[in-house]
Amino acid sequence: MKKWYWILVVVGVVIIGLVSWMVWKDKIPLNDPLGRNNGYVRNRGDYKVIGFLPTWMIGKTKDYTTELDELVFLGIEADENGDLIWELQSKKINNETYIGMKNKIRAAGGKNIVGIKLFDDEKLHTFLASDTARRNLIEQIKAVVVTGNFDGVNIDFEFMNDPNAVMGDENYRFMKELSEAEVGVISLDVFANTVIKGDVGELNRMLEVIDNLIVMAYDFHRPGSNNVGPVAPIKSEVGERNIMEVVTKVVDGGLNKKKVILAYPLYGYEWKTSVDEYGAKAVKGWSAMASYKRVKELIHDSQFTIQEVKTEDDEKIKLEDGVLKLRWDELSMSPWLSYFDGGEMMQIYFENLESLRLKFNLVAESQMGGVGFWALGYEGETNEVWKTVDEELK
Repeated sequence: MKKWYWILVVVGVVIIGLVSWMVWKDKIPLNDPLGRNNGYVRNRGDYKVIGFLPTWMIGKTKDYTTELDELVFLGIEADENGDLIWELQSKKINNETYIGMKNKIRAAGGKNIVGIKLFDDEKLHTFLASDTARRNLIEQIKAVVVTGNFDGVNIDFEFMNDPNAVMGDENYRFMKELSEAEVGVISLDVFANTVIKGDVGELNRMLEVIDNLIVMAYDFHRPGSNNVGPVAPIKSEVGERNIMEVVTKVVDGGLNKKKVILAYPLYGYEWKTSVDEYGAKAVKGWSAMASYKRVKELIHDSQFTIQEVKTEDDEKIKLEDGVLKLRWDELSMSPWLSYFDGGEMMQIYFENLESLRLKFNLVAESQMGGVGFWALGYEGETNEVWKTVDEELK
């Protein structure tokens, strides 16, 4: 009997030791009473990968698990009174497909974030100036986080007329109040110009009360631009904005780099032009989003003969029907293409693996906090983007 007793003791000690080792090595997640993950650390260095899931893409994406550290549901609109607007799209927060994705993210050690948005300058100023409205929204956010089993909140307040207003005293006060409410992880989305033109002191104080500043490093050219061009240029001609300006401001300004996330596009834009030249004048009244998936399918479409432009002589060859000219711009470090569609000359400026790899490498070299993506699903079913992220952010 004594022999079996000691055997059981030894086996118990071994089991306890094994479990302790697995927890220490982050093989077993440590969860809080709400089921939110507190202790699972991903094997991707100290970089975050954040994916934004717009409500209209729910049910149209691949299943995400280890690809993401944070899955952001974007989202729920707020009004000037601090009330959440529960219309058709925001109600997808209870969609079975989305809930299934949330569970997979959590099981893989990631976090689920709820996004709150407001894009109207007048409403934003009215909301931020009201103590009652701010308290109201914070209470409603807390309720959504708890009942929806979220790990935090993403704030997307976009001032269209003044991108730096999001760093002003009013929004700083709100973000500080939100932080004190202990709603979990807090991130704030800002335009690239908010950082490029922003005051270092204002940027620093905002970083003190949030977990991540997510810079929307895209739409440098967009529908409405007079001339076509790259959506997310790393560099550009003098006088035009670019991603490197964001990085320089963060690094030279002494900001907390590990709290800054560069969000990149999984899309480009397509325009009609009258000439087959880089940066041509856009034909007014027509433009379209061109997802990573769509551009890839277009390039592999059998109706086109692909002509890769690598030399000046290649560039001189006139664009013809049935030919798709594929180029690379060395300054912006991004690809673009042109072709005819029904007699109309089209240009698409987009992202491919090479341009994305350079953008990921920029995050690693500058030791930023990680990368984000707008928007999940635009890449299609491929895993190549996520594999490349892991290769660059080791």
